[in-house]
Amino acid sequence: MVVFCYLSIFILLIIKDRENMIPGEWVEQFYIILVVFSLSSILFLNKLGDTKILLVFSFQFVCKYLFTKPFSNYVWFEFFLIVVMLLEGIYVLSVKKSFILSGFLLLSTLFTSHDNIFWGIYEGARPLDLKLILALFILLLSGFSILIKLGFLIIKKDAEIIKDQNEIIKKISYANSGFQTYANLAEEKSITAERMRITREIHDSVGYTMTNLLMMIEASTDLVGVDNEKLDRLLSQTLEIIKTGHKDMRHSLRVLRNTKVRESNTIENIGTITKVFEDSTGVQVRVEFGNLPWELNDEVDNIIFRFLQEGMTNSLTHGDARNIDIHFRVTDDIIYINIIDDGNGCIDVKEGIGLKGMEERLSEVTGHLYYSNTYSGFSVKVEIPWKRDG
Repeated sequence: MVVFCYLSIFILLIIKDRENMIPGEWVEQFYIILVVFSLSSILFLNKLGDTKILLVFSFQFVCKYLFTKPFSNYVWFEFFLIVVMLLEGIYVLSVKKSFILSGFLLLSTLFTSHDNIFWGIYEGARPLDLKLILALFILLLSGFSILIKLGFLIIKKDAEIIKDQNEIIKKISYANSGFQTYANLAEEKSITAERMRITREIHDSVGYTMTNLLMMIEASTDLVGVDNEKLDRLLSQTLEIIKTGHKDMRHSLRVLRNTKVRESNTIENIGTITKVFEDSTGVQVRVEFGNLPWELNDEVDNIIFRFLQEGMTNSLTHGDARNIDIHFRVTDDIIYINIIDDGNGCIDVKEGIGLKGMEERLSEVTGHLYYSNTYSGFSVKVEIPWKRDG
């Protein structure tokens, strides 16, 4: 669009020159001003500071004044130059600064005088209706330009949000994959451990009996037809061993059948979830249990489990943390838990489903949730009421 405007001005300038509307001695100066103006537009392709942008726009205002001053009744030069400046403003300025640029362009159009000789040209004063029409064009163009700028910023912001969400989804997927792998390994280890326990139980209850029986049967075969009295005593002893072994085997099977899986206590559960998270994500997790009791109760255990799960996941996905510290403290029947990470922190925390769910769980036991930035990352704290006899 900027290139089109410059081409239009060049063509109009050639037409004016051929119609002898521009004195011959000044024609080259008009072309020079237009070329210099167009070269200044190239500067906006680079990232300029506010001061340099102000200087370039000021220079363009001067060029526009010199170029359009003698043309009171021919506003197309001024129109196309204003379009160029508005398009440049969209590219380099914020919405607020684009408003300011539009205001300056509007004022320059309304208050530039055209009632004197300039460049040896005099067309008379510019009529008021022509000024108003040009001002209306500027208002429409600036409004359209600002709308384009706002639309671009919204699209850019949405794109950044989508990008951040995709990164979070990737991290969660990676962490979830790690959890799944670790859970499968833990299940396999649990099955292997149970098999080993059963093997030891069978060995302890049956192995000794079977070994004795084997030895006594071998001895009995040597006594057949040799010493019947000793053979009878040996067979009687063998029978007693069989009875005792049978009794021990039934007892072992009864133990295996009725033994319940050992339930983990609170501290073991905390150690498990932090170890799983650490192994799955590579994030270093340090836990200080303080004076936390060995066992609490199912309700408090569930709240602690969910809080740790949500807090550590947020540290990784939102803060990109590499180290997490978890501190426990119990005072006056209240459990205090603090998760501190070395992540990016967050200026404006927006509560998602996880934090809202945690607040709902805590509200059921009159607990509280707090979070804030720290000097090196982010901190999330909870207070959970707990009775030692409850």
